[in-house]
Amino acid sequence: MTVSNWEMQAGDPADFAFKLSFLRNPHGEQDRATPEEASSWGSFALWVAGENLSAHLEQSEVIEAAHWYMIPFLEWFTKNWDAIFHEEQLPLKNAGYSAAEAMALTKNPPISLKELDEFEWLDEWTAWWDRHSLRSAREGGLFPDAYMRRYGASLEISTGAEKLIGIPEEFTFLAPHRRYEVDLVRAAEVVYAVLQAASQELSRRLPESRRVAALIEDVAAIASESKTSNRMAWLAGLGADFEKYVSISSAVDQALSEVAEDVRQEITGANRVTALVVQGSAYAQLVYGAYSPSITRDDVMTLASALVKNHVDDASSWLNKLALSFDPIEVRELTPGEQGSWLGERACEMLAGRQEHSWIDVHSVLAALDILHEKISLSDQEIRAVSVFGPNQRPKVFCNTQTKWGQSREVERFTLAHELGHLLLDRNRASELAVASGPWAPLFVEQRANAFAAAFLMPTWLLRDHLAQINGNIRDLETISSLATRLHVSTSSMIDRLRNLGELDGVDRYQLKARWRRNSGLGA
Repeated sequence: MTVSNWEMQAGDPADFAFKLSFLRNPHGEQDRATPEEASSWGSFALWVAGENLSAHLEQSEVIEAAHWYMIPFLEWFTKNWDAIFHEEQLPLKNAGYSAAEAMALTKNPPISLKELDEFEWLDEWTAWWDRHSLRSAREGGLFPDAYMRRYGASLEISTGAEKLIGIPEEFTFLAPHRRYEVDLVRAAEVVYAVLQAASQELSRRLPESRRVAALIEDVAAIASESKTSNRMAWLAGLGADFEKYVSISSAVDQALSEVAEDVRQEITGANRVTALVVQGSAYAQLVYGAYSPSITRDDVMTLASALVKNHVDDASSWLNKLALSFDPIEVRELTPGEQGSWLGERACEMLAGRQEHSWIDVHSVLAALDILHEKISLSDQEIRAVSVFGPNQRPKVFCNTQTKWGQSREVERFTLAHELGHLLLDRNRASELAVASGPWAPLFVEQRANAFAAAFLMPTWLLRDHLAQINGNIRDLETISSLATRLHVSTSSMIDRLRNLGELDGVDRYQLKARWRRNSGLGA
């Protein structure tokens, strides 16, 4: 029996679109695949921001879609739906700006690992790859090296350029090394519409198939209300350890037991749930532990209580003070470090001014902006501080007293300037901000905030003025230490700032840091 071609496309290619087709099986009756696979021969195309991520060059011809058996691809979406749209935390380490880059950088275990640890590393890497890489569903097909994962309030779609074994040299995907953020809810609606239509078409073709019937059930189950807890677990980075999520969730419930229902819903994200996804809340990710794999129940209680105390009916008057007259979009083509450096100097001019300053008093700047800051104790020593704001959270910085960086005045000033960078620059990520500054915060966001802090505390005009007064050699450690003392920053930060300004080269930085560590008793 000849089955006609079928296709379904949802979404707008200029934003996000997904098309799946069932086509005439080129292998005909000789195909040894299962009936479900043979009947699902077809193609898919994925567009983001007007670019077709499935387009590829094959024998000098541009092919607009990836062709193969589609039922494993449909099953992959239904099996991994909750992780795809809710799991943000990368496996092993936060190594890249996108999931595709991070997975490429962490594919091989460090040489320092023992053999047993290498197996654990590869197991964790592979499990995450299975959940988020489109290629994990290819089962022999030639699919793009593309990943889908949650990113804040958005869906991140990124591509790499890893060659598949056995692919001819002339076969090349045309959109490598891309990264996009798309609307989470709209993307889920688009993908779900295609899954529904495609599974129903397969059911029409194979009405007696148990496999297709199971697919139909799994697609329907995606919209079940019972999925919310599982999705919150993935949002918290605990989808693979549901028991720990239950423990953390009970701690959150305990911390919020006497809080008004509207405040509880805002913090836990309970008021941001659709049939397909938990839009969640930046605050929910914070208190449930998504920003630190080593979060404890005590940390949960501390963070939840901090958000409750910081809650206000309307934070707009405070947020308006953060709306400076520069837009990070103006420098979006620059690297994170270049962006932060440029924006840090501009912010320093606007908030502190150039006149009558021998150093930048970041405490006074925060006070003028009505940004509160206080100390809290979190068990993760990698976290320097947590910053929050939102419609019902006034801008505030919580500095971690347990951070491995210590509690010196210089550390506190740099931390506050770093968090100021988050509050000023990361407003565009979502209406809510909750950033735990540490190794698991988004790499781009952290690098930009570090550069912002350095430029804010050590603007070029102050460096120039003080250097002229000292009249010393910029490559001399004593001169650099004197500059650092005058600007109330650490010598280490000053060395990094001068390197970023091009005043020192890589060798200078290495040698100066080594000398500084020896002089400070920190070892070589």
